[in-house]
Amino acid sequence: MTNKIAIIGAGISGLTLATKLQEKGVDVQVFDKGRGVGGRMSSRRTDWGYIDHGTQYFGLSNNEFQDFISIYGEVMQPWQGKFASWENGIFHEDKSSKVRYVPNEAMNRLCKYLSGDTTVKLETRIVSLTKDNDSWTLLDDHNHRYGDYDAVVITAPPSQTANLLPDDCTFKPDIAKIKMLPCFTLMVIPEKKVNLPFEGVKFSHPVLGWVSANDTKPNRGDGGAIVIQSNFTYAMDHVNDDREKISQDLLTQTEKVFDFKFSPFHYFSLHLWRYALPQQPSQEGYYYDVETGLGVCGDWCLSGKVEGAFLSASAIALKIK
Repeated sequence: MTNKIAIIGAGISGLTLATKLQEKGVDVQVFDKGRGVGGRMSSRRTDWGYIDHGTQYFGLSNNEFQDFISIYGEVMQPWQGKFASWENGIFHEDKSSKVRYVPNEAMNRLCKYLSGDTTVKLETRIVSLTKDNDSWTLLDDHNHRYGDYDAVVITAPPSQTANLLPDDCTFKPDIAKIKMLPCFTLMVIPEKKVNLPFEGVKFSHPVLGWVSANDTKPNRGDGGAIVIQSNFTYAMDHVNDDREKISQDLLTQTEKVFDFKFSPFHYFSLHLWRYALPQQPSQEGYYYDVETGLGVCGDWCLSGKVEGAFLSASAIALKIK
C-alpha cells in the first residue's frame, strides 16, 4: 500500500500525478530544482507582461485530457487568430479547425493551479535515491535528506532521470538511450511594436522553428513581445556556440522572412531548452516497478507533448496502489 510518495519534477506530469494520487488519499511531496512550477510550460515575467518561452500552446485530442482540462476552464482559453506555416519562402495560412489552448496570463498558470493543494519544495535538486527497510530516502545537493517514502516517481528528462535511477533498476538502460533535442528561445520586446501577419508561424527553415506574437494570447499584456524559437537541428549544431551569435542569427533570419527591421529593445533574453523534445518518444507510457515502488513518467514516454505528459502521469497513477 502506497501511503507516502515523492515526485521529482513540478511540470505537468509531476503535478498531474500529484493531483490524482491526492484524490486517492496518498501523502504527496513534490521536489523541483527550479524557482517555480511549470517545467517547459514556463513563462518569463517582465515589466511588459508574461512571455511564454517554452511550450507555446497545446491541443485537446484525448477525451480524458479534455475532461481534466475542463475542470480548470476558468484558467484555459483558446488562442484566437491566424496561424501559418512557412516553407521555401512562402507562408501558408492554416485553414483547419484546430484549436490552440493556452492558460490565461501565462503558460505556467495551469501548473500553478495544479500545485495549489500540493506540498512542492522548489529550488531543491535531488541528487540520489536510496532504499532501506522498504522505504525510500532522497538526498539533495546540500546534503539534506527527505525520507520514509513508499514510492518515488521521477518526471525529469531521460538523461537526468537515468542519472538518478539506481544501477539495479531494470528500466534504467532503456531510459538512458532516449535522446532529447534542444531548442533556443529568443524573447524580445522592441521599442517600436512589430505587427506580424500571423499570431504564430511554424517554419521549415535552416534556423527558425517558430515565431509568434506573444501578446496576442489572452492577458499577456500589450508590450509587443515576440517569441523566436530555433529549429532542433540548428540548436543541436550550435548548442555550445556564443550566445550573442545565436541571438543574432535568430534576429536576422526573422527580419529576413518577415521583411522588417527590429528597433532597439525594451527586453531581450535568450534561453536554451537543452531537453525540449524527445528525438524518438519511448511509447512505453510510463515505467513502474511494483516491487520497489520506483517509477518514471513524462511527456517523452509518449508523444513529447503536453497531452502526452498528462496521459503518462494518468497511466502511472492507476498503477500505484
